[in-house]
Amino acid sequence: MAIERHVPVAEQVAILLHGRIADGTYAPGDRLPSEAELADELAVSRGTVRSALAVLATAGLIVRRQGDGTYVTGVMSAERSLMHVMWEFTRAIELSGHVPSIRVVSLQQRPATEKEAAALNIGLGEQVLSVLRVIHADERPAFLSTNVHPANLFTQAIDQLDGTIEMRRFLQRYCNREIVCGDMDVSAAMPSAEVRDALSLGANVPVLLVESVFYDADGRPLVLSTSYYGGDKLSFHDVRRSYPWAKTR
Repeated sequence: MAIERHVPVAEQVAILLHGRIADGTYAPGDRLPSEAELADELAVSRGTVRSALAVLATAGLIVRRQGDGTYVTGVMSAERSLMHVMWEFTRAIELSGHVPSIRVVSLQQRPATEKEAAALNIGLGEQVLSVLRVIHADERPAFLSTNVHPANLFTQAIDQLDGTIEMRRFLQRYCNREIVCGDMDVSAAMPSAEVRDALSLGANVPVLLVESVFYDADGRPLVLSTSYYGGDKLSFHDVRRSYPWAKTR
């Protein structure tokens, strides 16, 4: 991953290391590379690495042992964090002890709406790729999710895209892009008839509405995600409160 200088470098390093802990690259009990090794790998100063590690230590994800090194302690907290599971619904379902599956409702290219253009920093009417999916837990619908991407990120034809891949790997495979951070709004909402039908909900049953924009290391918006959660089997908690890049609107 290239480090970009227009974003505080220590924040980028902390985000990168958090991602490695969350995806299991650094597993519980693993000793992290030394400050010098990380500094060499990322082409940053040891002081920058030290600052990033301090953030993760404050969040409880790592522990420093004097004279021994730095070890992972909080991978489960990282995996279950609200920000992390909100872009990997299938992982959230697995962590709650259930079996995930994805059904693609539609995958289409179309002009961007005004809201989509503003969120994705593209022109009104520019082409976007919209992927509408239902994500199941133990064959019961749990999430209805629409992911809207700038179409110019993709080089493959639509019929070559596998919409059953979770969003992070979808972007890695077809765009060679990596999510490093996101901006999220979470609220309760009364669903439309379309949402109720997709999630097999009764009348007057509220859902959790999650609206997110996710970015790459260059600060480019990769996806506007609008998701409804109508299940009762999953649980989340938030470990972002100590992170300097966690901002409120």
